[in-house]
Amino acid sequence: MFGRKKQWKILFFVACVACLFFSYTKTSAFSSSTLGFLEQIDDSNLENFPIKTLLSSYCNWVINSKQFMQNNFLYNAQQSAFVYLLCSNIGIDSPYFKNEEKQYFKRLSFAQLWFQDIIYTDSYQIDLCSPVSFQNDCNIPVVVPKLFNGIINDYINMKQPNLYGMNKNFQTDLDIMSQINQFSSGYFNGIQLCDDARYPKSCSMMKWYIKNVRSVLNDVTIFNASGILEIAATTSEDKTISCSTITLTGDVFYCGLYWDKWWSLPSFVNLVYNELFYYRLFMWYYLSMLQKYPSLLTKNTYMRDYSSILKTFSTQYMWSKDALSLSLRMMRDTYMAFPFHVGFSMYQEDLHDFWKTLARIAPPIYTLDDKLRHVQGE
Repeated sequence: MFGRKKQWKILFFVACVACLFFSYTKTSAFSSSTLGFLEQIDDSNLENFPIKTLLSSYCNWVINSKQFMQNNFLYNAQQSAFVYLLCSNIGIDSPYFKNEEKQYFKRLSFAQLWFQDIIYTDSYQIDLCSPVSFQNDCNIPVVVPKLFNGIINDYINMKQPNLYGMNKNFQTDLDIMSQINQFSSGYFNGIQLCDDARYPKSCSMMKWYIKNVRSVLNDVTIFNASGILEIAATTSEDKTISCSTITLTGDVFYCGLYWDKWWSLPSFVNLVYNELFYYRLFMWYYLSMLQKYPSLLTKNTYMRDYSSILKTFSTQYMWSKDALSLSLRMMRDTYMAFPFHVGFSMYQEDLHDFWKTLARIAPPIYTLDDKLRHVQGE
């Protein structure tokens, strides 16, 4: 009865591959020279070396590098919100997020993205994380994890309505009912729930879920949730790419967030692990340069010890990855359980109708034996 009964196996396999890759891929497999990052710094001017230069090196390489596939995942920095928000503030834009796409972010500047960290106890009177004054004093190990976690939190909140069948900013009940019919038709062998007179309660239940699940969009902080739904409504028909398979020409961002077909959750997994990959790659490069040039921390107000920065970054990464894995498992469970919930509701309505029919025909059947015994007397 369920058209997607094999999907959980594929999703489980994809998630396992991702976890294995990120758990066991050693940072020693990368080097600054092979990646094209800035590797050598003039030792005579380390104290005045701006962190912005390290960010520029990272951004220039990842944005200009070709997207690639590994372990059935498509990695594309141009479609990474983490890379876009980190790099656009220092004047390096991603070609993917341009023109109309930029309006789907409601937080863009460092000051909005938790990068504003003026310390009133020191002698500085400017925001040291601003694009103009991006020096060593910016607390990268704290603010960058906040940026990554904020993006993933928004992704999770924006994807939840989609799990219940909501992929547009519906204005009327007719629009909602149309989407419910599309949702139920895919799961229940073509049954259009809200057009079938047998299931009025199940249709009402799904309408209630879709209307109330909008509340999670209030927790979206970086993205413009209404804009995300609008682009889903206006762009889905224009997209000619295939979201059902992972290819080098795939659209990671669009397929992960907007697509509502059978493969939408694996595409979402690819989206969040794409973000995790470039977040981890940034941490590796930043830490490797600090380890190689300890004098970069000389004027750092927050931390002057490499081991402290490593501990902070490592702890944040561990928490982020664990939270991401837990969220994906919960979303997978919801994705699998909700159609069963709807199916059991439909089954309950079928049973209710059956008992109503049975109640009408049962009394004549129960009295049939007695009438046959006394047929001659009558």
